[in-house]
Amino acid sequence: MKKNAPRPRTTAGLKGKVCLVTGGAQGIGLAITHALAQQGAHVHVADISAEHLASAAAGLDAAGLRGQITLHQVDVSDRAAYEQYITEVHKAGGRLDVLVNNAAFVKWADVADMSVEDTQLTMRTAYDATVVGVNAVLPLMRAAGGGAIVNMGSAAGVVFVKGPAAAYAASKAAINAYTQVLAGELTASPVHVMLVRPGTVGGTEFFGRHVPSHLMPRIADFLPVSTPEQVADAVINGLLHQRDIVDVPGYLPAMYRAYAMTPGVFRTLASLGGPARRDFGRPARRSPSRRPHHAVAGAGTDPGAGAPRTAGPIERTVHRVGSARWVGALARAALVPLDTALQTRTTGRFSVGRGLNVASLLLTTTGARTGRPRPTPLFYVDHAGGYAVIGSNFGQAHHPAWTTNLLKTPAATVTLAGVRIPVTARLVDGPEQEVIWNKILTVSPGYQAYRDRSGRNLRIFHLQPVGRTPAQQ
Repeated sequence: MKKNAPRPRTTAGLKGKVCLVTGGAQGIGLAITHALAQQGAHVHVADISAEHLASAAAGLDAAGLRGQITLHQVDVSDRAAYEQYITEVHKAGGRLDVLVNNAAFVKWADVADMSVEDTQLTMRTAYDATVVGVNAVLPLMRAAGGGAIVNMGSAAGVVFVKGPAAAYAASKAAINAYTQVLAGELTASPVHVMLVRPGTVGGTEFFGRHVPSHLMPRIADFLPVSTPEQVADAVINGLLHQRDIVDVPGYLPAMYRAYAMTPGVFRTLASLGGPARRDFGRPARRSPSRRPHHAVAGAGTDPGAGAPRTAGPIERTVHRVGSARWVGALARAALVPLDTALQTRTTGRFSVGRGLNVASLLLTTTGARTGRPRPTPLFYVDHAGGYAVIGSNFGQAHHPAWTTNLLKTPAATVTLAGVRIPVTARLVDGPEQEVIWNKILTVSPGYQAYRDRSGRNLRIFHLQPVGRTPAQQ
């Protein structure tokens, strides 16, 4: 087989496949176990917890999966016991098609508060067990002509900020590196290797018992939270379509790029606002969105008229740091793409800006040269029943492209709080421009630095929702 030849689609269907899931009796592992069984596979589960195994067994009848799932108590950090279990599973089914390395030991504590023994157990349960599992099943899968290995990483193994336990992050970082190198080695092999990197997954024991909210950063409150079932669906999709890496939710790769550009700045921004307040132990669900003010009955006047909104301490810090030249370079290269991806995927329900208490919307214009939709995340202030936005371009000497787009095609769309709002843009000048400028400075004094540095008159646009009469100022 040529080195670059397509890999055989050994998991084109999962019906009748023999699968093994470690840590498969609760949380993400149980969701993956059920998802594989629902595809027609027979799933063997290795889990150390008798409590979890009993609970999982009790739910088999309700799920209609009793004949397709076999549960067994196994400590995967015990190499001999884990290798023996793999041998038994292979002997019982005559094959082993899919291995999901999902087991983890979780103790969420600072390095100074965590024993060496617990730190080492974290690595043995996650990374070392993955290595043991891979080395045990790889020759079996090669001899059978194919198979799939799924290794569970984490966003915590890519982005290193205060919050995650260092031992947990290290184990996931090791799995990340090991899996990607392994996948490269097996490019021409019939064995498919897939890395799965979930972000925050709500409603599991992981948060309900091990990770209280105050150990999570405040920005986590504003980012999408997945369910175990969503992660499991992504795993099944990845197996069926031979994905190399699966990130859940889908905005994570943009966040990884932002972190890789300037990790120090990213850590600083992620530390703003103190600890999280959301209960991640509760089942994840769609959180209620704040509807845009113009969509609320009785709206139509500027909520800030006569009482301009002022920035809180977090927002003042963000704007003060944000006006620095080096932060502008970071934002253009990484944070803007991250925020664009996040707001696009969540229909404006989540954004980097609002996670830091900064008013943010997603403006989609029509490209002046291409005619294609061009989304841009922007800071805004309420004005005349609509939104006022400013073309600061982080203090660069030229106007941002979105302002040129609006001058050619004033029709645009604002996405905010789960709603897409058609708007008409109007370039503001004269006394009204001064009114809006003062509103902006009240909330974000850093924009003065942008104007001074750019040496130009910053374009300000009023975005008026279609079908509504502008309010008097």
